[in-house]
Amino acid sequence: MDVSIKGVEERAFRSLRSEAIKRGIKVGDATTEAFRMWVASKSQVRLREKERMMKAADDMDRIRAQGGTNWSGVDEIRRWRYQPRT
Repeated sequence: MDVSIKGVEERAFRSLRSEAIKRGIKVGDATTEAFRMWVASKSQVRLREKERMMKAADDMDRIRAQGGTNWSGVDEIRRWRYQPRT
């Protein structure tokens, strides 16, 4: 597939082209690899964020269970949010 991309930084393109030449591959192949790596890195970030959210939910459930029925996550967040910073 032939693609034209506008707005690529000249320095970034030259670096990619230079590395492709050093490795003996086509610029298009290097670009495809760069695209795939970028997408994969974003997917990993989403996965890490999901893992963090799941851990936070587990922590809140544990704290709620320890604290009885009067514990409120919303109230806890508000206490932290409005706590004076030192």
